Amino acid sequence: MDGIRYIHAADLHLDTPFQGLSRSASQGAHLARLLQEATFKAMERLFRLCETDKPDFLVLAGDVYNEENHSVKAQLKLCDGCRRLRDAGVRVFLAHGNHDPLSSRLAAIQWPDNVTIFGPDVESHTVEKNGKIVAVVHGISHAKIKEGRNLARLFRRDQQHDCFQLGVLHCTVEGQSKADRYAPCALDDLKNAGLDAWALGHVHERATLSTTPLIAYSGNAQGLHVNEPGPRGCLRVAASPQPDGGYACREEFVRLGPVQWTKVQVDLDDVAHLNDVEGRMTRALEEAAESTDPGCEALIARVVLRGRTPLDAALRDAANQEDLAERLTHLQTSTPSVWLKDMVAETSPAIDRAQYLQREDLLGEALRLADRMSQGGETLHAVAAPALKQLYEHGQLRHILTHPDDERMRALLEEAERLCTDLLEAR
Repeated sequence: MDGIRYIHAADLHLDTPFQGLSRSASQGAHLARLLQEATFKAMERLFRLCETDKPDFLVLAGDVYNEENHSVKAQLKLCDGCRRLRDAGVRVFLAHGNHDPLSSRLAAIQWPDNVTIFGPDVESHTVEKNGKIVAVVHGISHAKIKEGRNLARLFRRDQQHDCFQLGVLHCTVEGQSKADRYAPCALDDLKNAGLDAWALGHVHERATLSTTPLIAYSGNAQGLHVNEPGPRGCLRVAASPQPDGGYACREEFVRLGPVQWTKVQVDLDDVAHLNDVEGRMTRALEEAAESTDPGCEALIARVVLRGRTPLDAALRDAANQEDLAERLTHLQTSTPSVWLKDMVAETSPAIDRAQYLQREDLLGEALRLADRMSQGGETLHAVAAPALKQLYEHGQLRHILTHPDDERMRALLEEAERLCTDLLEAR
């Protein structure tokens, strides 16, 4: 048995339209262009990596572009890159996902002969090296946007070939936090296929679900929003034959995305002047930029303001937030450039809470109740459940809302306490 090297990428989402990035129309348009170009730059980095490494093949595990766009630009650029890989001697295996199902593919594009696009049924293709079959790559594409079948159960090892065998699938494995559960399956469904490794797509967070066999999500190549922070890219995988049979796979993350998202928390406890707020925000953003690696060209941040401060009301004013954001635009010329997506004020009024807790009035009782609720999750959920019940039992909302976890419940409690203090105490 021969060793195999391949690169696993997924969820490039080329030419994704980005909207709602900023309250400023000009900055929002600039950020949308920056991100739209970033998806193509991530793909260009992927092609360069393949040209340099010359792996046995490249795997693209779905959602390479967005079906909603039918982007000719994305599909032609992908085709151009595949021709480059043909010249470099690199095979390409592509499975379509829920965003780019087979029904959205442009039949008018002629793909180079190094490209294998999987159809609506599981296909198996051999990879040769020096005239010898060294791998079998199995894969299937989503035929339509909402694929509800368990596609993993359709895969089986090819017993005719004693070599490395890989499955390529765009799916949601049980236990992964993904709202749109397309092609759902269990981890055992993948293991029972008898393959040596799986290259998965759909979940945008990089994750290794099993080492033997290797079952991995590469994550997306470029983060698409603020809830996809940190570096994004692909996996470089080396599979080595073992004396007792089978393969040991070693994976390595390679950054591709040039733009990185982050959430920056700024502590404003007892801060009483807006110029101090500006200074703290600047330092926090500069530190976040310094912590990125050299592959990051731009950092887009959500700034979360926390702490008890007499500036609470001022910081929640939209006009004041716009003014503070404008004061930070000089960071856009730094390296990497720093862009403020938005600002979230989670501050509280500066009050003597210990004194308030002793008061025998409605505010004092509300704060004492908040303290009891914060000490145990059961108490918090017991008090909050009746208030939230109408939302989660609503005929339409219950299908799209997920029940808040403990962290979200604590955040709601803090916000409720702030509102009580705001409304019940003269300011």
